[in-house]
Amino acid sequence: MRRMSFVLFPVVALVAQAPTTVDLVQRFNAELPGINQLLKELKPQEALAKVQPLIPAERPAFDASNAKSIVQSLDNAQGLMSLYRLYANVCSEAGQWEKAVEVQTKRAQTARAILADLDKAQAPIAAQWRKVIQESGDYVAKNTPRQQELQTELKALREDVDAVNAKKKKPDAKGLEELKARIAKAPQEEQELDQINAALPVHKQNLLNAPKITKILGDNHKEVEGMIKAADEATAKAGKAVSDQKDEITQFNTQQVIKKVKVVGMKNWVDAVMRVPENITKLGSPQVQGAFLNRLLVLDPGNPGAQKALGNLKAGKDAFAKELKSAKKGGKK
Repeated sequence: MRRMSFVLFPVVALVAQAPTTVDLVQRFNAELPGINQLLKELKPQEALAKVQPLIPAERPAFDASNAKSIVQSLDNAQGLMSLYRLYANVCSEAGQWEKAVEVQTKRAQTARAILADLDKAQAPIAAQWRKVIQESGDYVAKNTPRQQELQTELKALREDVDAVNAKKKKPDAKGLEELKARIAKAPQEEQELDQINAALPVHKQNLLNAPKITKILGDNHKEVEGMIKAADEATAKAGKAVSDQKDEITQFNTQQVIKKVKVVGMKNWVDAVMRVPENITKLGSPQVQGAFLNRLLVLDPGNPGAQKALGNLKAGKDAFAKELKSAKKGGKK
C-alpha cells in the first residue's frame, strides 16, 4: 500500500497505545471468497450470519508507537473499511437496504475517527521534521563556508611548514612566532574540521530526506481522506436507493388511493412489480435478480409471487419458469 521506510532518520518518541492484535486485511481476504460464494448461491442470510461477526465490536486502537506501527495501523484501517463495505453489500443483497445505509454511515464515521488518530500520531513527527529542517539548514549554512575556511587555512599551514623545513622559506623572528602560533592552533582547527566533516553529510541528508518524509505523511493523510470519500459516496448512494424507492412506492400508492383501491402497506406496489416479469428478468444475473426479490420480500414479507420466483432461482430455474404438467400415464387396453 504505502512505504514508510525511514527508521534510519531521527525518531520521535510517541506515547505508545495498545498494539493492534488482529489483522483485518487478512481476515477480509480469508473470508471474502466464502461469503461471495454464499451470495452467488442466493444465500444472503447465511452470508449475513458469516459477515456480521467479522466486524470488531470496537475499532482497533491506532498504534502510534513508531513509524512502522502507523503503517500497520493504516493497513488495518483499510481492512476494516473493506469489512464494512462487504457487510453493507451483503445487507443490500439480503434486501435490507436500510441496514446497508446504517453500515455505510458507520463506515464513514469510523474513517473520520481513523483520520483524527492518524493526524494526532503524525503531528509529533511533522513537528520533529520541521525542527530538523530548521536546525540542519542553519548548520549547513553556517558550517559549509567554515569547512572551506578551515581546509584552506590548514593546507596553507602545511605548505608553509614544509617550505620552512625544506629551507625554501626563512621567516624573520616575527614570522617565525606567527608560524608557531598557527601550528599551536592547528590541532583545535583539525578537531573542528573533523567534527564538521562528520556532521555536515548528516545534516545535508536530513535536508534531502525531509521532503520525502513530508510526502509520506501527506500521502498517509490523503489515503484516509480517500477512505472517507469512498464511504461518504457509498452512504449517499445507498441512501438515495432507499429514498428513490420510497418515493416510487408513495406515488404508486397515491394513485391507488385515487382509484379507490385498498392500499395495504407496500404489498400493492410489490404485487404490481411482480405482475410484470421483465421487472425482474431485465436485471441480469440470477444473483442480481435474487437480491431484488429479497428486497421485495423485505417490503412485503411472505409475498407469494416473490417467494416463488426466488425459489425458482435457487433451484437453478428462470425466476418465472412455468411448471410443466405431468403427462398422464397409461395406454389403450
